[in-house]
Amino acid sequence: MVALLVWRPFAPGPRVRRVLLIPATALPADPALERGLETLLSDHLEVLAGAAVVHAPVVPSGADLERLPEGTLLMTFRGHREGDRLALAAAWTTRERLRAGEPWAYDDPGPLPPAEALDRWVDHWPLRRRFPGREALFPRDPAHGWDLLQALSIRDDAEAARNLAATRALAEAEPGCATAWTALGDHLYRSLWIDPQAAGSGFNARMDQAFVRALELVPGHPRATYLRALMLTDIGDQRRALQSLIPAARQRPDVPDLYLGFAYAGRTAGLLEGARRALGRRQRILGTLADPSPWSAETTYLYLGDTAAFEQDLERARTMRTDAGLLFYQGYLALLKGRRDLALRYMTEGGGFPGGPIPFQDLCLAYRALLEGRLQDGLAGLRKVDQIRGRLRIPDGEWTFKEAEAYALLGDPDRSVDAATRAFVQGFSCARWYEASPFLAPIRTHPRWPTLRRNLLERQAILEADFPASAFTP
Repeated sequence: MVALLVWRPFAPGPRVRRVLLIPATALPADPALERGLETLLSDHLEVLAGAAVVHAPVVPSGADLERLPEGTLLMTFRGHREGDRLALAAAWTTRERLRAGEPWAYDDPGPLPPAEALDRWVDHWPLRRRFPGREALFPRDPAHGWDLLQALSIRDDAEAARNLAATRALAEAEPGCATAWTALGDHLYRSLWIDPQAAGSGFNARMDQAFVRALELVPGHPRATYLRALMLTDIGDQRRALQSLIPAARQRPDVPDLYLGFAYAGRTAGLLEGARRALGRRQRILGTLADPSPWSAETTYLYLGDTAAFEQDLERARTMRTDAGLLFYQGYLALLKGRRDLALRYMTEGGGFPGGPIPFQDLCLAYRALLEGRLQDGLAGLRKVDQIRGRLRIPDGEWTFKEAEAYALLGDPDRSVDAATRAFVQGFSCARWYEASPFLAPIRTHPRWPTLRRNLLERQAILEADFPASAFTP
């Protein structure tokens, strides 16, 4: 990357500014540093400019370039460490400039103290800074800056659990850094799936406190808000999840991940029209840049009965990644369509897939046993999962519902209604799917079904009154 002597900023763009953020090298010298930088730069763009940030591995060309929404800002970066200094080079352009044959605008100041390198990057970007919070996004102690980039580079749950003590020490050493508190909340959240017994009492409160501290420092911090909303939804508190998302989206209405938070809280609470509107808002913000959901599948469409949209989302996700969760939902959809042969293929692959969430591997194994006629093996596997998940501090009622469906299919309606009731207690109260799922049909004649249904409808009615569909696109 070559620095130009003259810096030419772009003219102000439309109110919704989409940024395609692209690491400048396919094989960076320090992959962890560039992963951390990518998250940190994305935070800066969302927090300070309210930008809609999408990540891409390479600069698009040809037809992919032409499909970019008008005014999309392409931003590449490259970073490496030299001693205690950060060399952060960056370049900017737009589709229109590339089409006109205009050069990229480069900035390569060479190695600087990390905080200065970030400050220069902010000062040179071609976006209007509309929000405060810049001083809370990066530690001023250079050593802590490197620790933060290391923490932000972590994508794996097990690695987050191993790094938890260091991340906690970082947040405590930099109490004014919202990014450090967000990293701590994220690592606490991830670590729960690795060793639930080590979590101890009050773990959920400590997670929440970390995110709340970040939001006190930077009100409406998009990533902290989004992660906190996911955490609150997973522990069955959709009300607080939605209450935290609404003001953040009012403040920064063009940050797409906030609407994924709305969709997750909404679909699990049975507020399906609101969830649908949130997904539509995200699609309109991103246009052709829209990616599939970062989780295994966007089940809002499934619960709405739109299996075509659900299948389309799964197919788009499959072009980007494969994990046990995605394979489970592909097998689940095949079984809904009566394609037992195809379902068996997906469940077999998912049950042995090395990457992705372990609970979905277990579900795949149970469904494989069902499809192979080994009902007792499937039931034994589910009961073992029950023993493990009973210790979780983040129960995830939506996953427990899938367990209820599996019990019903495997011929144990009593355990199925137990699991369905537990899913309701854990916060999954999508009444429409409780009533419409063909896999759960055996329990809808169970003596305990009327009480469960009444409770579902009562809770959903209360939430619908407090959170009408219009609240999901504030």
